Amino acid sequence: MIDYKKISRNIFIFYAVLLASVVAFVVSCELNLLPLEGLLVDVDATAMYVLEVATLFVVGIGLLAALKGFHWCLHHKVLVAESQQRANLYASYSFVRIAILGALMLYGAFLYYATLENWGMYYGLAAFVVSFFCLPSAEGVKAELEMDSATCS
Repeated sequence: MIDYKKISRNIFIFYAVLLASVVAFVVSCELNLLPLEGLLVDVDATAMYVLEVATLFVVGIGLLAALKGFHWCLHHKVLVAESQQRANLYASYSFVRIAILGALMLYGAFLYYATLENWGMYYGLAAFVVSFFCLPSAEGVKAELEMDSATCS
């Protein structure tokens, strides 16, 4: 018997730990415990532009990997597995998805403090908003794990 509430609770706990680490990072930077403020301010305009464009691609690919990658894994790896293995794979892929989004949030906060430009925090906030769609309830876990892999694409 699969415990859907336990899976949902474990995913939420992992999300809370990652979110707390992002908040701790921001608080550390605000209290100047991590001297990152203005680390990349002296970079010339061309290098800053390249950094902005590269960050846009990194965040875009990371968000796609977190959302569409999980969707692909759900339908091609999780739903074809047996019952208990299906639950374990679902939890593992959910942890990976949330870890990717947590890394993107940290990356955005790092760039915000290192460049003193708002665009870094905007990318971190985008990952934060997307992360809300990755927290399934127990009913959501049950619905996703009981889907028929032949009828989904």
